[in-house]
Amino acid sequence: MEEQVDLAAYGLAVSNFIALLGAVTDLGIVKVDLILAQDGYESLAGAGSNVDVGATFSGLLAAGNGKRASIKLPGITASFVDPDASVPIVGDIAAWLAEFETAGPMMLSDGETVETWVRGTLDK
Repeated sequence: MEEQVDLAAYGLAVSNFIALLGAVTDLGIVKVDLILAQDGYESLAGAGSNVDVGATFSGLLAAGNGKRASIKLPGITASFVDPDASVPIVGDIAAWLAEFETAGPMMLSDGETVETWVRGTLDK
């Protein structure tokens, strides 16, 4: 997430993001933690982490000279998936992904934003 001016702005950005996420996943949202990380702290992924039934979206990075990035959406609502396992980037899906675009408040894990989303596919 981009740096916000105060805690209220962080709360608003998170609330908007959760509303958009809720529109595109069948998973319930149990709780939301906002963590403001300090530089120098790292964590390692545990065995079996990041295994989900969801969708992966790929896009071109802003100012990335053609480089691509991807993001996973866990528990995608089945109605968003076409019979060929593609996920059209329209409607609620496009709104959620727009949060990670250049003008949106969210960033990918490396602090990057996406210029254009290219495709979405169901994870198999």
